[in-house]
Amino acid sequence: MMASVIDKTGFTSEEMVIRGVRVHMLTAGRGSPVVYFHGAGSIGGFDHLLPLAERHTLYVPAHPGFGASDDDRHIDSILDYVVHYADLFDRLGLNEKVDLVGHSLGGWMAAMFAVLQGHRLRKLALVSPAGLRVPEHPTLDLFTIPADQLPPYLVADVKTLGRLLPGGMTNEIKLARYRETTSLARVAWDRLYDPKLERWLDRVTVPTLLLWGEQDRCIPAQQAHSWAKRIAKAEVATFPNAGHLLFAESADAVQRLNAFLS
Repeated sequence: MMASVIDKTGFTSEEMVIRGVRVHMLTAGRGSPVVYFHGAGSIGGFDHLLPLAERHTLYVPAHPGFGASDDDRHIDSILDYVVHYADLFDRLGLNEKVDLVGHSLGGWMAAMFAVLQGHRLRKLALVSPAGLRVPEHPTLDLFTIPADQLPPYLVADVKTLGRLLPGGMTNEIKLARYRETTSLARVAWDRLYDPKLERWLDRVTVPTLLLWGEQDRCIPAQQAHSWAKRIAKAEVATFPNAGHLLFAESADAVQRLNAFLS
């Protein structure tokens, strides 16, 4: 672990090296551990998650290839990320059972982590997760949307974008988005789902909460039923006036998650 720095949001910023790759992580709070796997974009920050740190130690690592973490040219599948996070859990000394939250791409990772590393989890929360093929309510093919046209797809209220990106889409942000989209393409260019995942979800035996914005234009909220019928202990919570960036638009969703984890 390298030196820690407290940023202006109240998170502590830390770095560590996993299999030779520098990984950046935000932490906050004290208590039982909650790990958050972010989606395919880290721009806009994670301060909306800070209420979770009132009762827990919150860990928000940046996936390799995203945010301030380095690239890892060896990662080209979701399974690679599962192995990476098993290593990270070991490095953090997370020997007790952990609550795991995953959003979008991170929800796909979290679901696979629960399938293969379920013994390490106490509870699981999946926030508009990618990973399942639901033909009647398909996931948006992000690679068909020009980068400058994507932001409105992420939120129900475009004013949210102004709050997340007060300086607008600067060239620096555009370059960061290009890099993160390239990282996403390495694992999901052919398809934004795993055709085998639905067969494996019955291995998820921990209590699971599925959270969705009712106006999600990227991964429709109607997909929640497909997840819930395959996970034995699943419950569903949907939220009006919220899109794909659920926690950025709905404080009620954060509160519902906090109640579930507590």
